[in-house]
Amino acid sequence: MRLLLIEDDSDLAENVIDYFEMQGWSVDYAITGEAGLQFAQENHYDALILDINLPGINGFEVCRLLRRKLRLNMPVIMLTARTMLNDKLDGFESGTDDYLPKPFELAELKVRLEAAVRRTKHSVAGVFEVGGLSLDPENGCVTRGGKIIDLPGVCFTILRKLMEAHPGIVSKEELEYAIWKDQPPQTNALKAHFYTLRQLVDKPFDKELLHTVRGRGYKIAEEVPEEPDAV
Repeated sequence: MRLLLIEDDSDLAENVIDYFEMQGWSVDYAITGEAGLQFAQENHYDALILDINLPGINGFEVCRLLRRKLRLNMPVIMLTARTMLNDKLDGFESGTDDYLPKPFELAELKVRLEAAVRRTKHSVAGVFEVGGLSLDPENGCVTRGGKIIDLPGVCFTILRKLMEAHPGIVSKEELEYAIWKDQPPQTNALKAHFYTLRQLVDKPFDKELLHTVRGRGYKIAEEVPEEPDAV
């Protein structure tokens, strides 16, 4: 996950950056709205964390320019000490996806970001995209780097669940239920299907997207999670 943070409070910004980098996320940082908009024009970001009270143009105006001039649809979460209803309405009118009052817990910010990113992925013509891999649930088409990948039904189900949950982790039990409902096989069939999926989706390409997370389940991500367990 790659984030853009626009925040003039250097102490808060440092805490946010340290927290998300420990999660394996990448964070670019701007102090002013003007600098942040320049970052947004030059790079692709999965989400934007935006303070309202910025030097120069404020967060409301940054969000309006992001939506109406740059035509970018990345999720935006606004941070502010303002808690009046009118301020929140101004934020949503400008195009923000969520609003988090200060002070806040970093874990809550992470959850809100993940939820906003998932909603955005669902809204783009129903097509899921992660790291150049695309899955269209309507027509069953899977492509990576412009190449069509023909997946068996079980592998397609696994990949769809992982992409729906991105960047989160899907447990073994969740995947088994999605495939076999209340009657999962007694064998280690899921592991075999995941191996097949990796052979089709990852092996022909330079970068691995599918990962096993020790003791927790499976995920799809551009970055390798901590302590990946080879399958």
